[in-house]
Amino acid sequence: MPRYFIAIPYGISFEDWSNNLYTDITNLNLPLPGSENDWKDWAEILILDNDLVNVPLPESFDDWRNWAEYFVQNV
Repeated sequence: MPRYFIAIPYGISFEDWSNNLYTDITNLNLPLPGSENDWKDWAEILILDNDLVNVPLPESFDDWRNWAEYFVQNV
């Protein structure tokens, strides 16, 4: 899978970061983001719909930014 420029998830809200993925990553099936409270559901759909086997499911992370940083480094 090609590497992309994706914003590091600091100093930005979950809603803004996840919406920016639409312009940063054009070839992935991206679910519509919900609220920050629903970030784990959103991330799980993103992983499963795109078969991103190198990105862990979000339940192993307490904070969306930690998961998003891992996502940025591995996609």
